[in-house]
Amino acid sequence: MPNDNLQKLNNFFDNYIDQMLIKDIELLKARNDELRFSYPYILLTSSCIDMFGGIEKGFTSSDGHLNSKERFMWFVQEWMGRVNNLYKEESLAYLIYDSWRCGVSHQATLKKGFETSSYMHPRDKHLHYIEDNERVYIHSIQFSEDMIEAQKLYRKHINENVSNSRYIDSLYQHLIDMIGDNNQRRTAHFNQLVGLLKNNNLTFKSLSSTSSTSTTTTTTSPVPASNPPITRLPDELLNVKPSAAPDEDDLTN
Repeated sequence: MPNDNLQKLNNFFDNYIDQMLIKDIELLKARNDELRFSYPYILLTSSCIDMFGGIEKGFTSSDGHLNSKERFMWFVQEWMGRVNNLYKEESLAYLIYDSWRCGVSHQATLKKGFETSSYMHPRDKHLHYIEDNERVYIHSIQFSEDMIEAQKLYRKHINENVSNSRYIDSLYQHLIDMIGDNNQRRTAHFNQLVGLLKNNNLTFKSLSSTSSTSTTTTTTSPVPASNPPITRLPDELLNVKPSAAPDEDDLTN
């Protein structure tokens, strides 16, 4: 018998993970030769790791405290470790959490001992020690692709457990708890902000606002006509889909 909660989980993965986070990684890769991104891969990949860890472990511990380190390290060791054995090492899993994820998210830089690039060194040097500057190298694209392969394995594992309704229901409940996020203080502030926006007539209808026109960034320095400034990704690469957490009803579509 089909499991409705499993279908809803798959809808979430397909529509919100594949078409938002992983799609953003693919868009970065498509322009990497020109724009040479590094930290965006770390941020997007870490977001995916956090989310998948939360699907399995919940987004808070049993005592109500945040469990970001535990759920993050679990996914790195358990699933990324199946792509590259190095990720199974507790020391590396902890440092990816503390020095990559938290460093880039909170301090806007990797913490001491690491450097990252999507182009300076070959992919096969990912997670190698650079002797002359005493740093560990992160090939940011390879890190993202390792996560993408790992989440495929994890999602396959979930679907293979379709008969384990208790397990599937627990994963779905973790997702719903994350979507609902019933934080009273946050809700109060959100309602206050919405009231402020409405009072200042800062509202619009989403269905009437999708436009073929675009706003580009201007530059004061002269640029040859043959090499125009890169201001935005081309429209044909973009899906018109809001980057936002779904409502529970959205998961049935």
